[in-house]
Amino acid sequence: MRFLLLLFGFAVDGLAAPPLPSYLEATGLGEPGTIEFTPRHALWSDGSAKRRWLQLPPGATVDKSNPDAWEFPRGTKAWKEFSRGGRRIETRYIERLADGSWRFASYQWNEEGTRASLAPEAGVPALSIPSRTDCLACHEGAPAPILGYSAVQLESRIAEPALGYLHANCGHCHNDSGPLAEVGLSLAQRAGDPHASAARTAHTATARRDDLVRRIRSTNPHVRMPPLGVSIVDNDGVALVEQWLSRLKQKELKQ
Repeated sequence: MRFLLLLFGFAVDGLAAPPLPSYLEATGLGEPGTIEFTPRHALWSDGSAKRRWLQLPPGATVDKSNPDAWEFPRGTKAWKEFSRGGRRIETRYIERLADGSWRFASYQWNEEGTRASLAPEAGVPALSIPSRTDCLACHEGAPAPILGYSAVQLESRIAEPALGYLHANCGHCHNDSGPLAEVGLSLAQRAGDPHASAARTAHTATARRDDLVRRIRSTNPHVRMPPLGVSIVDNDGVALVEQWLSRLKQKELKQ
């Protein structure tokens, strides 16, 4: 509920949240203390090239005491830029407000690539720019909403590439406490217990093998997974998952 209140300009305590800046440059991107980072396991977004940045308040740090749920200080900001064909399309923005809640926005770049302005709350479907409500569908299912800045993505080593792929593209919803927990697929990896999470993913993915492959291969918007931000099948990613599942099946047959 607090996320929805923020989408309409209200903080959870009833006080008006600071308005979102009209232009990207006013969000603070590029100010001192902004760092660029690259997750180890890529999120497929129809082949878009992406860049990511994080900015913490001066003197603040990320609390990493829980390796699977990093706690970001209030005032944290993060950005993700999407480009296609060498042209910047949008930059998504996440900010943690003073009351501890998070808000999301997208900024659409002009044709010249010289300035990005605040996109409508409903998004821009023609450019695959999500609505602010769509942002929540992916980001609120994970332990922390900044999905690419985590122990799994920056510090841990996942030996099996397919596990990293499933974590980045599916694990934010398909985990034991996420919005799709009842589906029975646990595809998120845990830095705190990597062997257990890898074993659980193998077990649940094997049980749902055919459905998993069908959905990540589908071009039907009512069937495909992920349901948002994807309209083109990631053939390399699908092949990676299929090969891994095939190895698991062969292993089962030998036992």
